[in-house]
Amino acid sequence: MGNLTTRNVRKETKSQRGQFAGGRETEELTRPINFRQISAWSLGSLSERLNWSFNSTRSTYSFSKPKNKSFNQRSSSTRQNSKTSWPVPLIDSIFQSHFKRASRNDEFVVDQVIAKGAFGIVFKIVDKNNTNLEYALKVLSKSKVIQNNSVQQLKDEVDIQKICSHHQFIVKQLDAWQNRRHLHILLEYIPGGELFSRICRFPYELVRLYVAEISLAIDFLHNAGIIFRDVKPENILLTADYHIKLTDFGLSKWLKFGERTKTMCGTFQYMAPEILNGEMYGHAVDWWAIGVVACRMFTNEVSPKFLIAYLVNW
Repeated sequence: MGNLTTRNVRKETKSQRGQFAGGRETEELTRPINFRQISAWSLGSLSERLNWSFNSTRSTYSFSKPKNKSFNQRSSSTRQNSKTSWPVPLIDSIFQSHFKRASRNDEFVVDQVIAKGAFGIVFKIVDKNNTNLEYALKVLSKSKVIQNNSVQQLKDEVDIQKICSHHQFIVKQLDAWQNRRHLHILLEYIPGGELFSRICRFPYELVRLYVAEISLAIDFLHNAGIIFRDVKPENILLTADYHIKLTDFGLSKWLKFGERTKTMCGTFQYMAPEILNGEMYGHAVDWWAIGVVACRMFTNEVSPKFLIAYLVNW
């Protein structure tokens, strides 16, 4: 993909994703909790309490060095002193307000593929000069974004995540740039992976903690005039201390508090009834989704029976 090349990328198997469910880890997680130690759940690392661990195995890959390609330029004394190449290609100008024209690929080494989506791939990368610095790099195809009429949606995603990056429970966006064919979004790397890969029947105290942390992030977004619209375990990451970070703002939208919208979007199992019915909806749909996520953590079921019955009778 453009300047980005990898070899023998290790893919996560279903058995690896499900390794947490059941067995010794589940017994450790679901054993009785001392409710007098409630406050301790909200402080420090959860690793000792949950007995979770990460696989630190690393495979090394590299970026291919970008080729120096020149294009015809009209130059004048003024333009030669400018940092911006002239003329700017049309496809670059479409994204120029949010993605600077640059290449940082030679600064990093690709470690592995984290996820694949409709528009591109998310890589785990490492700084060449300091292997202790790890990041997530989202690489998107310009042509696919344009073909799907998602240019403005992507710009909103970049704006929203950049503005909200300082929040404790939201993944930080560090930089954004473009080259000839691809858009790059540099994010902080969250080592625990998706909550989805760890989910099972969590104990009450852990569910309460995670619901509180997710709620703080969503409440912050709502107060900033943003609706998230895609709360689900796949978009909730776990830090090294097993606290949560909200990620993937692809469906987020600027929506002032009290206003409503009608776009049908989200993940079916977590969509509120008003979205499914094609009705106008507001920020409350995010709270519905949090409730479904809480049920999922309690029961390990995607669609609890009482939710299905509620939707049928809505």
